[in-house]
Amino acid sequence: MAALSKTAPIGALILLAGAAQAEVTAEQVWQDWQEGAARLGDTRIETGAETRSADGLTVTDLVLTMQGEDGELVARVAEITFTEAGDGTVAVSLPDSYPVVITGTDEDGVETEIDLGVRQDGLEVTVSGDPGAMRYDYAARRYALVLEALREDGVQMPAEATLALNVLRGSYLSETGPEGLRRTDYDIAAETLELSIEGEDREEGGTVSIDGSVAEIALSGALALPEGMEDAEALPEGFALGFDYATGPALVEFEGEGPEGRAAGTARTVSSAVELALDPARVAYASSTKGLDLRLTGPLPFPVEIGVGEYGFGLDAPLAAGEAAQDFSARVTLDSLTLGDPVWTLFDPAAVLPREPATLIAELSGTARLPQDLTDPDTAEAVGEEAAMAEAAPEIESLMLDRLVLRLAGAELLGDGAFTFDNEDFETFEGFPRPEGRIELKIAGLNALIENLSTLGVIPAEQLMGARMMLGLFTTPIGNDELRSEIEFNAEGHVIANGQRIK
Repeated sequence: MAALSKTAPIGALILLAGAAQAEVTAEQVWQDWQEGAARLGDTRIETGAETRSADGLTVTDLVLTMQGEDGELVARVAEITFTEAGDGTVAVSLPDSYPVVITGTDEDGVETEIDLGVRQDGLEVTVSGDPGAMRYDYAARRYALVLEALREDGVQMPAEATLALNVLRGSYLSETGPEGLRRTDYDIAAETLELSIEGEDREEGGTVSIDGSVAEIALSGALALPEGMEDAEALPEGFALGFDYATGPALVEFEGEGPEGRAAGTARTVSSAVELALDPARVAYASSTKGLDLRLTGPLPFPVEIGVGEYGFGLDAPLAAGEAAQDFSARVTLDSLTLGDPVWTLFDPAAVLPREPATLIAELSGTARLPQDLTDPDTAEAVGEEAAMAEAAPEIESLMLDRLVLRLAGAELLGDGAFTFDNEDFETFEGFPRPEGRIELKIAGLNALIENLSTLGVIPAEQLMGARMMLGLFTTPIGNDELRSEIEFNAEGHVIANGQRIK
């Protein structure tokens, strides 16, 4: 199954591109379809015949071959028709099904052959526009990839898999601008996505079954590719990628059995979203998944239940070198994490610790100067070479802790702060630029947490007094089990905690 996961996305990309390439006349449609396939890599197209009729063009016995790093993909389509509607649009029709074969050799020398079937029900593709800006509108009741056979070193493997989109619709617009810049805008929406996998490991004697469904899928994006992109070592000027993905409720059910026993589980989410923007100057990424509910049984002797209100990650950072400092930001979110009682009982059978949801939210921002482009191959080569890495490393000029929230076992930590850095002074704090600024923390419930950890034996009783004394050096009481801490780094290189110098 490993070979399928590596190579199937390549095949799906080619097939979707092939199913949505056309122009305002049948010949222009066919020509652009071929050019679009060629742009995807080392691709060869062969046909049996190309027959012109009064209202269009028919291509028969098409064989599309693509060579990739992992192997080869071959798609065979018996017939494609390009029908001119008479209003400047062209309808593209493909068979309801056609085969795709993927072959390759993995790092262990195992030769894998994957037979796929493309199944499409009610697919309609209409092309409009002009030769320089082509728009494709498409819809289908169902579009699916089905695993027909899987062979490893010529031996048939017991495996079944299906990936399908139901009630699919979308559009695809491609145009070529000045200096060969090709821009593509697309959007895809589907009522549901279905995934089904069944397999067997003959060597280990195990089986696996996975069924998944995702509702309310919406995907949109834009891609700008300058001419000569395939020969560029770094991201060239003019390149741009934008991507937005969102879903509604999702469910994955899995079951497996092997030498260690049987395992099963379910994973549910309420919604998810991903955003990506990339160009030679910056990269921005943001993800969020809400309402995760994960339940596992076996091979452990107890069930595992995990819930998360929301988790995600975000990053917005510069990529291009510049003399001036540039803004960056990052965030990590793990909100309302809960564990089922069987997991808690492992380390806290007497329920000493409050079993409230745990949360970690950290949001950072700042400015940094880049001496080298991060997409430059020379920058990557600098990793591992101390002198070269020092020249290529970003220089952080300021860093802000915009928000810090940590809730765990009844205790809460809130914080914020801001620092600037002197990148000419690496002696005051050996190996690091000298910081100047402060961070403020508010802590609630920490003494109770320490007491509970001592009760559990995590903190030995004889060390309890020492832990409290250490805590007193860095905090000031402001209420009932409420503490405040202010850590300052001044211009003289001193470190001051709550008004007391500690360095």
